[in-house]
Amino acid sequence: MSAGEGTSETPVGVVRGNPRVLVLVAANTFSQFGSAVAMLAFSYVSYVITGSLTATVANMAASALPALILIRPAARLTLRFDLRWLCAVLSLAKMVLFLGVGILIASGYISFWLLFVTSLINGVIGAFTFPPWNNFLRQIAPPGRVADLDSIIMSTSAFAGIVGVLCGGLMLNAWGVASLFYINALSYVLYAVPFVLFPAVRAVASGGGRASMREAARVIRDEEALRRFGILALAVQLVAWPLLNLLPDIATNIGSNPLYFSLLLAAIYAGMALVAPILAVREKKYSHWRIAMVALIILMLATITAGVSPLIEESSGLILLMVVFVPLGIALNMTSVLSSAAVQSGAPDEHEASVLAVYSAAITVITPVGALIVAGIADLTDVWVAVVVEGLGIGVLLVFLATPTMRRHFDHALHDRHHVIHRHAQHHAVARTLPGEMEPVRHGHTDPVASGGPQGA
Repeated sequence: MSAGEGTSETPVGVVRGNPRVLVLVAANTFSQFGSAVAMLAFSYVSYVITGSLTATVANMAASALPALILIRPAARLTLRFDLRWLCAVLSLAKMVLFLGVGILIASGYISFWLLFVTSLINGVIGAFTFPPWNNFLRQIAPPGRVADLDSIIMSTSAFAGIVGVLCGGLMLNAWGVASLFYINALSYVLYAVPFVLFPAVRAVASGGGRASMREAARVIRDEEALRRFGILALAVQLVAWPLLNLLPDIATNIGSNPLYFSLLLAAIYAGMALVAPILAVREKKYSHWRIAMVALIILMLATITAGVSPLIEESSGLILLMVVFVPLGIALNMTSVLSSAAVQSGAPDEHEASVLAVYSAAITVITPVGALIVAGIADLTDVWVAVVVEGLGIGVLLVFLATPTMRRHFDHALHDRHHVIHRHAQHHAVARTLPGEMEPVRHGHTDPVASGGPQGA
């Protein structure tokens, strides 16, 4: 079933002339806004309640890890039911969850464990959301336009995430914590509506299984370039991304206003969203290895600058960090985009999907591990010590990437792979919304869906 044939060669042509798809994109955009708003409850409010970054990271990780266990039964469930109703019912389930939690908080009950259990249940529902959402996009997109449809969804989601984190801080100040959950619940009600506008949509069974996963692990182990790319990509997740988990502490050191957290996070998100247009210009003049090297240098310097910011007058700290966090967001996302694209490009065509599945699972596990390590350092010493440690770790990554062997492998793998790189750039701008979604599996040219489902809470 197709949502329409579409004639434009640009991504926007996917929704032009397809009112049902346009409504779906609009509803998904508002859902992303609601998820970004809810981020403050899961991260900033959790930190304010506990005073522990480690507890806050555990809260956020609870939403991501169920996908590792439930992704297979979720895929089987997708083959049994109409995808429209699966997506709609799962969206309404999240609405009930967040509405119920909002009512509890409005009644005066708020605790870390309430947020933790909410995050865990959200992760369980999210695990069942990924397969039907991806399959639904494949079925409704015009022939050969799945990547374009996904591009539109990623672009609008990135914008909604920035606006959402800014509005979330204002709402928390004006209306309290419960309002964040109410907005997110409303976003899921509206998100469920567009699915009923489509005719019946059934998933198509695909091959794979544990045998292909074992084969993929063997390929990663035996292919030197692919193994190096995997080490680089996982190290970026382990060393660099945990900085986002330190933001609640960094923001409260500036002041108690939750808007400070929103502004810092929005600055990073704005930087992430700039990666795709920057790549479109810069990769015509410079090799991808050189771009990755510059990104790591900027990331290291920006992180260390953030670490020494307490030495500056408090009233100027927020402005300094916002200025620093925009290039930091660019560099962080640029490094992650290019390393992830190298993993995909370095995988043999026949094993690409299974290699990416193994990589996705590894990302899901290692990201909270890195966050827990960095948060533990912050809790035991000081948040600024943890930031400087991250900066030094990024320096080690820089040395690894600078080796002649990595340069040769990197440029060879990413040569003429612009479509893969741009797809990763569109996704990574919203991949971290919260609380931690499983890294989506991207397949080859015939199945280039990049979105792993509605991001965030």
